[in-house]
Amino acid sequence: MTRHITLLSTVSLLAANSLLAQAPQGPEEHAPPSLRSVSVPSIEGLSGIVKDQTTAIALGKALFWDQGLGSDGIACASCHYHAGADVRVRNEVGIPVDLPQTFDRTHTGGGGTNYKWRGEDFPFYKLSDPSDRKSSVIHHFKGVGGSAGAFTSGFAGVPPVSQVIDNFYPIADPLWNTDEEINSSATSTLNTRQVTGRNAPTTINAAFQYRSYWDGRANNEFNGVDNWGPRNPNAFIYTWDGTHLTQERLRLKNAALASQAVAPPNSDIEMACHGRDWLDLAQKILPRNPLEYQYVASDDSVLASHVQPDGTGLVQTYQALVEASFEDKYWSAPAIATVGCTQMEHNFPMFFGLSVMLYEQTLISDQTPYDDHAEYISNSLTEKEKKGLEIFLGKGKCVNCHKGPDFTGAGFVLQAEDEEDGLVERMRMQKKFKAQYDNGFYNIAVDPTSFDIGIGRVDPFGNPYSWTRQWLDHLNGGPLPIDDFVVDPLTFEAPLPAGSTGASDRDAVDGAFKTPTLRNVELTGPYMHNGSMATLEQVVAFYNRGGNHQSVGGNHQHDTTGFGPNPSNLDADIESLGLTASEQKELVAFMKALTDPRVKNEMAPFDHPSLILPEGHNEPGWFYDLGPIYSTDNIKVIPAVGAGGRQPLGLGQLRPFHKHIR
Repeated sequence: MTRHITLLSTVSLLAANSLLAQAPQGPEEHAPPSLRSVSVPSIEGLSGIVKDQTTAIALGKALFWDQGLGSDGIACASCHYHAGADVRVRNEVGIPVDLPQTFDRTHTGGGGTNYKWRGEDFPFYKLSDPSDRKSSVIHHFKGVGGSAGAFTSGFAGVPPVSQVIDNFYPIADPLWNTDEEINSSATSTLNTRQVTGRNAPTTINAAFQYRSYWDGRANNEFNGVDNWGPRNPNAFIYTWDGTHLTQERLRLKNAALASQAVAPPNSDIEMACHGRDWLDLAQKILPRNPLEYQYVASDDSVLASHVQPDGTGLVQTYQALVEASFEDKYWSAPAIATVGCTQMEHNFPMFFGLSVMLYEQTLISDQTPYDDHAEYISNSLTEKEKKGLEIFLGKGKCVNCHKGPDFTGAGFVLQAEDEEDGLVERMRMQKKFKAQYDNGFYNIAVDPTSFDIGIGRVDPFGNPYSWTRQWLDHLNGGPLPIDDFVVDPLTFEAPLPAGSTGASDRDAVDGAFKTPTLRNVELTGPYMHNGSMATLEQVVAFYNRGGNHQSVGGNHQHDTTGFGPNPSNLDADIESLGLTASEQKELVAFMKALTDPRVKNEMAPFDHPSLILPEGHNEPGWFYDLGPIYSTDNIKVIPAVGAGGRQPLGLGQLRPFHKHIR
């Protein structure tokens, strides 16, 4: 069986290599090239599915921002509205996915549902001396800075076109309710919105990711149905040749964004009533006009030609946009009597995933001071930022994980399957042993591994999320990996002993999470997979002291990053860095030079429709009246912004998370 990886275009790789060849010798020899030097990974076979890419991008943007997509008013954008991330500060306390589902208390004594973050709550792991990992622990909050999603309810049917909220029946939630709220003003037990068990990462530049989600479960290959790619044996789409309707398996490589996009809409935590499926959602959405209860700017960079004259929503229905975007053979068949739906309704997850992916592929922030500097435009960086870049590339060891033009080892650098950038790697770990791991995913000792095992999980079909575990299982007599990837031991950073296949190696995947991009990072806090740090200064202090791991059982070889048979999974670069106070400030200054001013000012392509966003409960305000057992939403209104962006005065620029909680 042949295994292969689709490469980036030769032109893109040559452009990147050409810039690298021009790089000066010295501290910046290994600096990432400008993001302008590379292209978004191509997707072989997409042109045979998408008929009109421009219209498909408009369809994707509408779907991404449409509140009608959720059962009770939540859009995809509700968790990705601010530089592609979420900076709400109330009702955002989540619980780590592998801990008992009970609420811990923050450093200030708060927590629970409807809690409003305070600056003193961060970082979650507080030491008496933030520069010394071994100093006494003042407080360790066992929680998550997550994102508020859907209320708990049961799906009772597709609503009429005149109604945006799904037909539902109430379900009393034993956890997400006002009994868990600090100083609750509710006079009876009311459901609150559920909160995710991880922090929402940015969607900007996500087009370069090889796999999506913190734990990589959004497969590189899109199957047209869900996020599992080739792992799901029952995933298929229908094609129509004018006479016959045929089931086909879809396997589109480099389409992790499409795999990711189709997971949240029917998640009963994030966006949906319990029991809703894609057929229900298709029957709700397709007859409607997009964004019908939201405003769209007349100069929206994507939607301007589709906007209603009064600015509310779009002229065409979703069905019309699908027909204009995708080849007829994927939607034009008569109704499928055997499954009680139309071909368009059955294939709607494919249309949704691909159109949202095409929209997100336009969200590339390559106009930063650093990009100018990488292309040798003089005076692009200040002296302080240049010193920070030197630390980033050297003493700080940041570039070891945040490499490539997108500043993440889980993205562009994996596309070429090149040298030390294989999808499965082998390295010397912090505790001196050697192990194999999924490249771009690391255990950096933010929380004990037992809180959340990350990419160490197993999918619903019994396969490890981790490609390393699939590979090692195969070396030990198991089947070929279910995912399509290759491993070349000759490129391992830590070579195998002569004659060894590596079958006896440990893996280092439990508690490992995807390396996020650092582009626009000053705008996308809170930080880490658990949202446990509010400022970049806290993040730098974390790395400078060598993480948060503690020894277990008095044996320095065993620590809190261990899990199961492995006494430690700690990445080799998590050690005391010895950065001075001024060096830490310089490093933060450099990271802020990765901000694209178009993102900060919401200029095209980062402009967007309006959004009514729930943020906490039970203060004067409104959202949707769901009935007597549901808390009233507080709302914040995110106004529609056109291609020119927000004005510097008035509404103001986007503010980092930590400025919202001070």
